[in-house]
Amino acid sequence: MRALFYAAKPASWAVCKCLQPFWPRCVLSPLGGLSLRHVDPPALPADDWVRVRTLLGGLCGTDLSIIAQKQPPNSILQAFSSMPMMLGHENVAVVDQVGPAVEKSWLGRRVCVEPTLGCTARGIEPPCDRCKAREFGACENFAADGAGRSKLPPGTSIGYNSRTGGSFGECFVAHVSQLVPLSDSLSDEQAVLTDPLACSLHAVLRTDLSAAARVLVYGAGVLGLGIIASLRAIGYAGRIDALDRAGYLRPLALSAGADDMLDLPAEPPARFARVAQRTGATVQRARLGNLMLSGGYDIAFDCVGSVQSINECLKWTRARGQVALVGTGHGRGVDLTPLWFRELTVVGSYGRQVERFGDRWIGTYELVHELMAAGKLNAAGMLTHTFRIERWRQGMETAMNKGRYKAVKVAFDFR
Repeated sequence: MRALFYAAKPASWAVCKCLQPFWPRCVLSPLGGLSLRHVDPPALPADDWVRVRTLLGGLCGTDLSIIAQKQPPNSILQAFSSMPMMLGHENVAVVDQVGPAVEKSWLGRRVCVEPTLGCTARGIEPPCDRCKAREFGACENFAADGAGRSKLPPGTSIGYNSRTGGSFGECFVAHVSQLVPLSDSLSDEQAVLTDPLACSLHAVLRTDLSAAARVLVYGAGVLGLGIIASLRAIGYAGRIDALDRAGYLRPLALSAGADDMLDLPAEPPARFARVAQRTGATVQRARLGNLMLSGGYDIAFDCVGSVQSINECLKWTRARGQVALVGTGHGRGVDLTPLWFRELTVVGSYGRQVERFGDRWIGTYELVHELMAAGKLNAAGMLTHTFRIERWRQGMETAMNKGRYKAVKVAFDFR
């Protein structure tokens, strides 16, 4: 089988980091650690696992952040991954092989694999408190090396460990509990959006919308569009402002349910003044150009994860409001004064879980499929580009430079 592997070495990582300002594409060269290999399909880790054949594998922002070296060299995320990684966790696939403990009725079924490698997938008993509470996206055993029946290395999910493979390959393996069957009403192109939409929906469900009349979605890529669509899908009727520098995203943001896409100037005083005018807040000024607002949005969703986006979300949120951190950033250089001074609630959001939705419990993936099938969750236009795996460099280039190519979600197509 063919699969795209990532195995960066410290020396080449450092060289690549130095070369990036002059040669941005060096991360897609052999120095960057990416390579397309011909390898044997991964073996089933235990009897209750299956092998799936990939149909579509989506390129996630976290994948791109790793490849583009946006995480610091001492990122704590290293403790929760193992190399060489066959990348890719967003997927649509067909079950190709089942272990002896798995019902044969799974064979040939089209599925999305929920990629999280929590206690159940690892075969760890008793499970950690978070998995016991159905919050497997916050599992305490992601770094467990060789623990449980499956003997997996560290890794938060499929695609971020050296054992399971991932959806940037022609096949990978999954625990039977990770299989989410797909109905014929959802196309492959819709289904490959399940994971980013689930991350967005999970973030929305992590916040308290009961007193929120004004919401800011900072970043209108696939996560931001998913936040907007998820808010409307669960019945949120308040005002949603989207913010992104890419003008081509405006129609998608409005179609997903945003009331407006803000077009803010680059200069901080003008940016703060415009947001203050929009929300009825007042601008507070300190020395050396430091600014914040009194008043602002009830909830701000940061879907970018940059220092600027985190700082502005904190400073544009009203006292005792909420800031949801959805983008994968490290946040060095963030001014935390608004956090304690305005008594903000910061909500971290990562992955998925079994959600409390109304009067029932349902997996985030299953809820996304239900809302999409009912026409409530609008993902139209989000999958913009697909590439065969042999054109992986072009696919990565497109995903890393979305503005240039007017891309939203990019996927590898193995069909």
